[in-house]
Amino acid sequence: MTKELLEKLCCPIDKHDLDANIINEREDGEILEGLLSCPECNRYFPVIYGIPILIPDEYRDESMEKPLLKKWGYELAEGEDSALPLLAESER
Repeated sequence: MTKELLEKLCCPIDKHDLDANIINEREDGEILEGLLSCPECNRYFPVIYGIPILIPDEYRDESMEKPLLKKWGYELAEGEDSALPLLAESER
């Protein structure tokens, strides 16, 4: 994923701009791993192998994402209006 694409992305739930934390980036600027988060609804969207996973909660698999977030040092908390856990308060 390029930084130009990153600037065009928005939260698929509420359409707010996303905050980006780049974990792994190639020398040419291609983003390979990262975490996009929405400051409004507190949902998170991982970037895996350069692909931003921007799909609705009901189609996401927490068991596949949770180990990756843990590896990157993020903690999750239960969300009131989300089927998936949200980023913990200290992670936002």
